[in-house]
Order: sequence, then C-alpha cells, then structure tokens
Amino acid sequence: MKVYQITDIIPDLIKPTEYYVGVFEDTPDPKIEWPHRHAFYSLIWFTKGNGINVIDFDESEIKPNRIFTINPKQIHNWNYSIDSCGYFLLIEDSLAKHLNIDFSFPFIDIQKDDLQFIEEIFKRMLSKDNQRMAIPYLFSLLSNSETSKKNDTITKFKKLVSENLDKNQTIEQYAEKLSISIEFLNQICKEETGFTPKQLQLDVKITEAKRLMLYSSLNTSEIAFKLGFEDNSYFSRIFKKKSNYSPAEFRKKYLKNEKKS
Repeated sequence: MKVYQITDIIPDLIKPTEYYVGVFEDTPDPKIEWPHRHAFYSLIWFTKGNGINVIDFDESEIKPNRIFTINPKQIHNWNYSIDSCGYFLLIEDSLAKHLNIDFSFPFIDIQKDDLQFIEEIFKRMLSKDNQRMAIPYLFSLLSNSETSKKNDTITKFKKLVSENLDKNQTIEQYAEKLSISIEFLNQICKEETGFTPKQLQLDVKITEAKRLMLYSSLNTSEIAFKLGFEDNSYFSRIFKKKSNYSPAEFRKKYLKNEKKS
C-alpha cells in the first residue's frame, strides 16, 4: 500500500518541511491512490461540508466543526462533498515526537465556545506569525475538549491493548493497569461505544490484523500468532464476523483494488 510524504500531498513545496498548514478548499486535490497511508500526522478541520472519512476501516461522518486526526501507518480513505471547507495541519514524525504528539482519538467535535480560538490559531499559523509555537497550543486546547476528556479512559484502554497485542491479557488486568474497577471500565465502554471492553479489545486486534494483511508479508497463521490467537481457525472465524470477509477474501479484495489504482 502506498505511503505518502508531505511533499507528495503538497507537490508545490520546494523542499521538505517539518509541518505544513493549509486551507482545505484552496489546496488542489493531489493524485493519490485509495486507500493509502501517511508517513506523517494529519489534522483536518472541516468548517463546512459532509461525507465519510475512513480511518483503519472505521467510517465516521464528515460534518461542520469536526476535527479528524490521523496517525502515521493508519489506513485512510474518504469521500467529501464538493463544497467542503476548512483547514489542515500536516506534521512530520520527528517534530511530532519532539512535541509529544500522538493522536488518540479519530475525531473531536469542537464546542461553540472554542471555535473562535481554534480559528484564530489557524489564521496565525497561516500568516506565519509564531507558527510553530501555535502548534502545541492547538493540541493543548484540543486535548482539554469535552469530547477528548470523555474518551480518555477508553483511549488509554485501547492504547494498552495495542501495546500488548501479542498477549492474552484479561479485562481485569487492563482495569488494574488503569487503576479503575472492572465494573467502571465496563460501564464507560458501554455508555460511550455501545460495546464491552472485550469487544473493543477484539476490535483493536482485528484492525491491526487488517493492517498486517495489507502491508506485511505475514500469512494468516503468522498474523494470528502475532496477535495472541493460539487457534488460527478461531482467529479466522472472529475476523470474518468482524469484517464480513475471511482473511483470504479480505486480502484478495484490497490487494486487487490496490493494483487497479
């Protein structure tokens, strides 16, 4: 699967840059393959428009005043209306690490009280007025939003699962690491996502399995083992239940589409 650099997305750049700020509707659409991955961090704020944004095979609605965030390696695709407007920020991996940036939420909805501040930050960055200094301020503001706070426990839980993909840790062990009761973890997961912690744990593993199928040479058995599934047939059943495709069908479908692009 094609991996794009900032200079691929913004071909008019004369030389590589640590970050790039732009106006969505004023930036020509680059010629890229779908789906694809980025080698950089992306933040896109839609101030107008609609459509669907797909990150790691999960679809989210594009709507005004929703900010999407995409980490490197995440598989991305989208379809947005022709009248879509907004701003975007692209950050190289090295700068993101220096600023301790790592997106833990696929999107957040901006509260009305924060709109003016966020727009002022983007305008300041576009005018190159204290541009780099404005980046950490922007992320500080976003991390303190109500949406971000509400999903903080779930985000930490998913991160722990991602860090222990090859281990069959129990939900009790994860709750202990989060310093919360298993009852509270169950409650917040069901309230915010409609799923149990066990279902979310499987979702994280299956998403990683999809990535590995598309950009690694590992076979199904190797992927199952890497993700802590001792029984390959059980992994295949769970994968088909979650994706509607068997591992072989999924690989054939997406690799075939990639060759056509």
